[in-house]
Amino acid sequence: MKQYLLQTLIILSMIYLPGCNSSKSLNSSNNNSIEDLYGYMWNLTELNGTTVNTGKAALNFRANNSQKFTGNAGCNIINGNYETKKNGFIKFSPLATTRMACDPQIREQEFIETLGKVDNWSINNNQLLLKNGKTIVAKLQGRVKEIVLLDGEWELNYISGPKITFEGLYPDKKPLLVFNKNNDDEVGGNTSCNGFSGKFTVNGNKISFAEPFAKTMIYCPGGGEETFLKMLSKVNHYSQSENTLTLLTDDVAVMRFTKK
Repeated sequence: MKQYLLQTLIILSMIYLPGCNSSKSLNSSNNNSIEDLYGYMWNLTELNGTTVNTGKAALNFRANNSQKFTGNAGCNIINGNYETKKNGFIKFSPLATTRMACDPQIREQEFIETLGKVDNWSINNNQLLLKNGKTIVAKLQGRVKEIVLLDGEWELNYISGPKITFEGLYPDKKPLLVFNKNNDDEVGGNTSCNGFSGKFTVNGNKISFAEPFAKTMIYCPGGGEETFLKMLSKVNHYSQSENTLTLLTDDVAVMRFTKK
């Protein structure tokens, strides 16, 4: 009987233990997943062993395989290229910044110079650790990018402004917004008649869509397409629940979408 129980426990351990070890999350130790590196916004919290008091310094790694990054050094905007290889290697170069005069206490120049010395990285307990050799020279706290939260297809179900009913504007097909977490400055979709694409920016609860939009040239009867694109260009904020995206002009909800 004891031998039977022992054999049973061994079999169960062979079944379940690999499943436990295969799970991977941002909070796992020594996680060098490139998907996590560019799936989060990284806010600087510690530089060369001392706490950073400004909340502006941050890095954003682009997810479209361009090996580019943008961010803020604490006062000035920064951008450049980065190179990653196996075993956690990373190198930042070259680095370009805007030229605003900044308070020296922000430690902006120190951050920029430190990035040039970084040669490896890891993620541990929701922190990005940038290192020179074995020395941690910068710690950055991770937060989910807004584009990751927006990722997917959103179908319009409400639009303000015109006197005509929503069904009258879009009798056959409703407009669609499509965000892709791997392209964090492009939006696509359908105006209900034509396919379209364009640029957008998002920061916190602020969002804006840049005109002009590129679109196909099918003739569209009625004013649905024009109303959609015109209203989209006026949006400057958004709010989101699990399946609902609301676009606002200041504090007024002007468009509402349901996730498909």
